[in-house]
Amino acid sequence: MSWQSLKDIASDSMDNKGIRLQIQGSLVVSQANDIIGNFFGSEAQIKARAVYWREGVLVVAVLCKDLHVEIETQQDQFIRILNNRFSDIVVYRLRFLG
Repeated sequence: MSWQSLKDIASDSMDNKGIRLQIQGSLVVSQANDIIGNFFGSEAQIKARAVYWREGVLVVAVLCKDLHVEIETQQDQFIRILNNRFSDIVVYRLRFLG
């Protein structure tokens, strides 16, 4: 029997329990909210918030129709910025609530 490193054991355990996806989802939502503030301004952070990520779809709640239209028209660039932060394609499309 060979010895496994603690890193390998922790990684396997996270995969088995589905924790890795939960952590990634939390990171994606956090980064998306940061981008909303940086890209669309501090007022946008009050009126729009990423709330959920799953299987490449990021759900964004928007309280203002004008902001919804602005985010929707620039969603390709928003997705590109977000994916660049992860050096991987984690978001394929946005879905809007509100």
